[in-house]
Amino acid sequence: MVQAMKSVMKASDQTQIALERFLKKEDWQNQERIFRDKKQRAIMVDERAIDFDRLVRDGKPFISLGKRLRLYSSDMKQELASYVIPSELTILSKTDPANVAGTITPLGQVVSDHGLWLKYAPGIEEVGENDRGDVILRKNDNGLADPTIGPVINSANTVIAGRAKRLVTRLDLESHERDRAEAESWLRAFQAVDKTKTLRSLFKCAGIDYEHRGNVPYLYKTTQLNFFDIDDKEMGKTAAELARRFGKLGRPVPRVTVISLMNVPKDERAYTAFLRKLRSAGKDPRKLGLPAKLSQSQFFDPESQSVVSSNFVYFAPLSKLGDQITIITVNTDYHGEVKSRGVLSPLMAIMSLVSIISAHAGAAVLNKNGLATTFTGPTGTGKTTAGAFWAEKNEKYRRNELRRRYEIDLRRSPEARGLSDEAINRELDKIMPRVGILCQEDWIEIVKTGEGEWFFWPTEKAMYARTGGFPGLRFILSENQPLLENATADFGSSGNTERLGRVTHDYFPERLFYDPSWNHLLYDRRPRRITANVFLERNPALDFCVKRVSAKEAINWLLAGRTPDGKMEPLYNAYPDFSGLLMQFGIVGEKLVEAYEAAKQGDFAAIGNGDPAIGEAIFDKLDIQVKLWTENCSDIPTYIVNGAPGLEITQDINWLLSEHPEAFGDWAHVTVEDFKRYMNQQYGVSYGPRGQWTHISEAERRA
Repeated sequence: MVQAMKSVMKASDQTQIALERFLKKEDWQNQERIFRDKKQRAIMVDERAIDFDRLVRDGKPFISLGKRLRLYSSDMKQELASYVIPSELTILSKTDPANVAGTITPLGQVVSDHGLWLKYAPGIEEVGENDRGDVILRKNDNGLADPTIGPVINSANTVIAGRAKRLVTRLDLESHERDRAEAESWLRAFQAVDKTKTLRSLFKCAGIDYEHRGNVPYLYKTTQLNFFDIDDKEMGKTAAELARRFGKLGRPVPRVTVISLMNVPKDERAYTAFLRKLRSAGKDPRKLGLPAKLSQSQFFDPESQSVVSSNFVYFAPLSKLGDQITIITVNTDYHGEVKSRGVLSPLMAIMSLVSIISAHAGAAVLNKNGLATTFTGPTGTGKTTAGAFWAEKNEKYRRNELRRRYEIDLRRSPEARGLSDEAINRELDKIMPRVGILCQEDWIEIVKTGEGEWFFWPTEKAMYARTGGFPGLRFILSENQPLLENATADFGSSGNTERLGRVTHDYFPERLFYDPSWNHLLYDRRPRRITANVFLERNPALDFCVKRVSAKEAINWLLAGRTPDGKMEPLYNAYPDFSGLLMQFGIVGEKLVEAYEAAKQGDFAAIGNGDPAIGEAIFDKLDIQVKLWTENCSDIPTYIVNGAPGLEITQDINWLLSEHPEAFGDWAHVTVEDFKRYMNQQYGVSYGPRGQWTHISEAERRA
């Protein structure tokens, strides 16, 4: 392994850009025509700097050197510039992305996230490709005015495309109240300077009432897209049940307010300029409640000496959770941050008070009895895929394959003896609408009823999901206009030179807001009874593809919370405030398992990173969820599914354990070979080296 890594590093050091041999000598040092990475490799070149005469003399085909990107005026009448990006980016994306990332080009900035990507600058719009294979771009004047406009239809750029830099947890209510008061002051100040009203959005999530206020139009839009209307009938039923449960505690159901502030000045110089604008608008900063100096702000980060992207929460034991919860986000416009820290983190705290599990999980119906399987796991393990794979209607080979298997099952059953083909098809027509149904794909509430059954509750009206690998994405994009967040161009990540410069929708942080009413998926978010839990892993080092675990084993897997890149997220969930703290402290994996055991004995220091007060608050929030999960996993069969063997074999595992839990007895340790053998014998399914179906032809896939 070490030698292999050295070979990769050596390859990255030796990678040379063939295009550089054909640059004009007079332009070699021209920084306005040749754009170089940290190792001074030319990764984007103005076509005027290329010596085409030498190219002809050397007999080198231009197409082998890279991809041309042509930038046109807003009216498409004038070519403003033509740039070439080298083919070797497909290599550097894998061997040396760190030294390419961060490079600023005329078209945007290079970023590294599971490969290299080009985040087009505001105002750059992708039009398509011409007959020469050149990428055609347009300089959109509207985009220059609004930097949030993305490069493709109905897309939006966010300043922040991931986690905020800070999670600030206030342990005393007074500090939290000062945070809240200053946030209100900033809202009043932005109203005066920007001459706009504070945006206010009301919505429900899992029956809880939320109010989002701020100066970020994008978040005003996305909170309404993602979550339920305040008067939604489904949510009304959930709210009534919550009111009943909280009534037994003698208190009302808590409400949540999320305040989002964008463009808070980052340093003293910017703050001084902002105060000048504020005074010009006729407002006195002191009367509004703003500090005299930025360094006196509640939101100032003493470590960076600036105001960075942050979340501010009141972190206290559940016993001190009030009837009104306020979360403040600062200098982040990323919907995923507001959803996770602003909406779902307080939701977990609220639900914990009435013994409800909040799970970073999806749910789907994968058995003909209409019962739900839950899929729990961190981002990137395949929760959305597990729910949507069999539900996708347009790529018909999947549901055709499902129907074929149910026909095999039906013909083997005693009830089918003597039935005609027509009668069997009628029975299949009844089965298919009941199976392969997506219910939720990212977060659910798991509730135990008075009858001892476990149900899930939905939290999201529309899906907010990764575009990469989203089943049937091409059909959705051709028929609908979903809001796309952070659509970004390939800069070598695909390994395919033909994709260079194109928005491929494979950028890991890119998300889409999918409206289930578009009807590309078999979808039903109504609460259902749960009969199987799946914890999703993606770890090639594991020697099994699926195994059933005891409640104790399940809790150990949950506490460790391994992610596909080898990191750890407690409960497979980075959203809650206590998880964020544990991850900041580095108390994850086995360290968390040990610290949790110590906390159960009354020693809170380890789980609080040396601070028993913080440790007790963390334990309070973690312990209730662990106890609920223990009870749930004692009642519901729970499986670890390893997605490393490939996409289609993994979805077969999810289906089989849901429809035929008897297939492998106790499912104690099922290897890939065990599973392949079973599926071949029972259903004639065969797999290739990447876990793909080989019994289905390419023609059948395209049908």
